[in-house]
Amino acid sequence: MKRTILMSILAIAACGGGKKSESTTPKDPEPEAAAAESKPAPDPDPAPAPEAPAPTKSWHAQAELQPVKGAKIKGTTVTFSQDEGAEVVVGSNGWFDGIKPGKYHLVVHDGADCGTNAAKAGKPMATADMPLNAAKGQDSVDVGKVSTIQLNGDGAIIGHTLVLHADVRGKPGKPLACGAIANIGGDS
Repeated sequence: MKRTILMSILAIAACGGGKKSESTTPKDPEPEAAAAESKPAPDPDPAPAPEAPAPTKSWHAQAELQPVKGAKIKGTTVTFSQDEGAEVVVGSNGWFDGIKPGKYHLVVHDGADCGTNAAKAGKPMATADMPLNAAKGQDSVDVGKVSTIQLNGDGAIIGHTLVLHADVRGKPGKPLACGAIANIGGDS
C-alpha cells in the first residue's frame, strides 16, 4: 500500500499537484488596448504640393511713328512684346496709309528723340534692321519674331527711336517716319 500511495503522490505531483492549471488560451485584451490595436494607422501627411513655376516675365513697348517732313504717309503705332527667354514679336495697331507697295526697313536708332526730320534719331543700332514688305490692301505691320533686338537688359531698345526707311538696294534709305520706343508695361 505504501507503494500505491507513493505512486499516487508522484502522479499528482507530475500533473501539477492539486493546483488548478492556468488556461493557455490568450486573454482578451483590455477594451482600450483592443480599440487602439484595431484602429488603422493614421495616413501619413500628404507630400507638399510642388511649387508652381515662377511666372514668365514679359515686356511690352511701342513706338508711335509719325511721318517725317515731306513724307506723304500717315503714321502708325508699332508694337513690341517679349516673354523671358523668347524673341521679340513686332507688329502694329494700324498701317502706314499712303505708303506704296514695296520693300521698307524698320530700324532702331540710338537716339531718344526724332525731331522733325528724324535728324535726332541718332545712328542705326547694329543688328536692329527689320526688313518688311508693304502690299496693297495691307492693314498692319507684321514683322513677326525678331532675335536681334530685346526689350530688357543690356542693349534693350526701350528709350531709343524707331525709324521707317525706304529701301535702297536692300538697305535702309531715306527716313519716312519716326517715333520714340516707350515701355507700356510688363516686368521691370
